[in-house]
Amino acid sequence: MPTSARPSDEDLARQAQAGCMASFEELVRRFQVPLVHFLRQGAQSDEADDLAQDTFLKAYENLHRYNGSSRFSTWLFTIGRRLYLNARRRVEPDGATRLAETVEAREPPPPKIAADREHYERLWHIASRLLSEPEYTAVWLHYVEGMATAEIGPIVGRSRVAVKTMLFRSRQKLVEALSLLDPNEQPTSPRHTPTHKAATGGRAP
Repeated sequence: MPTSARPSDEDLARQAQAGCMASFEELVRRFQVPLVHFLRQGAQSDEADDLAQDTFLKAYENLHRYNGSSRFSTWLFTIGRRLYLNARRRVEPDGATRLAETVEAREPPPPKIAADREHYERLWHIASRLLSEPEYTAVWLHYVEGMATAEIGPIVGRSRVAVKTMLFRSRQKLVEALSLLDPNEQPTSPRHTPTHKAATGGRAP
């Protein structure tokens, strides 16, 4: 018996714009987990949950502004990131950001960073210390959320070419940092580590 095709995120957004609350609720179900997971990379768990709810509320209030020129996921994550940055500025009046640091802690190196969650988390811990906020956001969205560079650009406020350059430089920074931790270790790029990639419907460029 034929079944109806699953509506795209963009179709649901258009239906929600027309007043279909059920369509917006479906969007919330689809993006609740990946959005919270994304926000938790910079915020505390409880704060990330609150920011996610604020993001959905902001999205609902501004649905009329979504024109379909970008994927709905790109539009939603852009709202979430802006709310996170605004919240952080309130906490840190001087606007301090995560600055690139040399890895001096001499942490145990992540041997063959693969499926092991401890190794996975260690790599992202190093990335959070080493990369700037836009770099970290771009790397996370690309390797974990599976977003294409064209989708990441509007979120971090960069062109597609700039995002590709940012990802390349970020990979180089991580490879160099891991090499410094253990010269005998073959570092693994973030592309091999998304052990809990969220199902956002993203695609590689």
